Amino acid sequence: MKRHGQNFLLDDNLLAAIVRDAEVVPGEVVLEIGPGPGLLTRHLLAAGAEVRAVEIDPAMEAVAEQLVEPALREGGRLTWIHADALDGPRRLGPGLRAALPGTRALVANLPYHVAAPLLACLMSEEAAPERQVVMIQKEFADRLTAAPGGRDYGPLAVLAAVTSRARTLRRVPARAFWPVPKVQSAVLRLDRRPGRPASAEVRELETFLGLAFHARRKTLLNSVAEASGRSAGEVQSVLELQENEQKKRAETFEPLQLHALARTWADYAPDERLRP
Repeated sequence: MKRHGQNFLLDDNLLAAIVRDAEVVPGEVVLEIGPGPGLLTRHLLAAGAEVRAVEIDPAMEAVAEQLVEPALREGGRLTWIHADALDGPRRLGPGLRAALPGTRALVANLPYHVAAPLLACLMSEEAAPERQVVMIQKEFADRLTAAPGGRDYGPLAVLAAVTSRARTLRRVPARAFWPVPKVQSAVLRLDRRPGRPASAEVRELETFLGLAFHARRKTLLNSVAEASGRSAGEVQSVLELQENEQKKRAETFEPLQLHALARTWADYAPDERLRP
């Protein structure tokens, strides 16, 4: 369990609250990543959901078989998928990718070490569930919901703002878990924006954000120049920043401003990619 970064939420009231937060309705296909022994799974099934549970540890399925009552598992509403959610740090695992089509919600107590790369990957995934309610490390939730100008504001906050509506629903103390983690947790909800950018455009944004936030202490102009190996003059000729914007750091730009700059940069350097 520890090797997979799993901390199991034991509080039954909190588990039920998470399912309510996700507004799960009977017959809905719900994806759960890292179900462990099925503690949250039981509540999802009780709400009438059809659950696709993706778990890397094969021993957990046997435990879940004991904890999830047969009455809740009847009708084939629980599909257990033994797979790694990620294939390296920047790609979804094939087992998870195959489970995505048809899912309406992601509801999960995510293992801490996969939460950041997993949610980032889902932001550029066309088949990702339209709403995601996840238990994650509070520090990561703060980074995802940060506003421009703050120290937590960065690429993840921009990606989340452009693709979704992100909000922290509740904080969860460490004592609610076993083993007890050394960090605080939070329940985060992400709702996909109607008309969100296509996957290729989100990846272009991610590429540009890697350049813009490459050197946070420098202006966006100089950071992009340094990271791309181009002169500041060349970058300025492409981005056409206003005089006052030339002196601003990336962390002071609004998400939509950065998105517009990313599209301009992608037209100039269409073959550059920071992610495989």
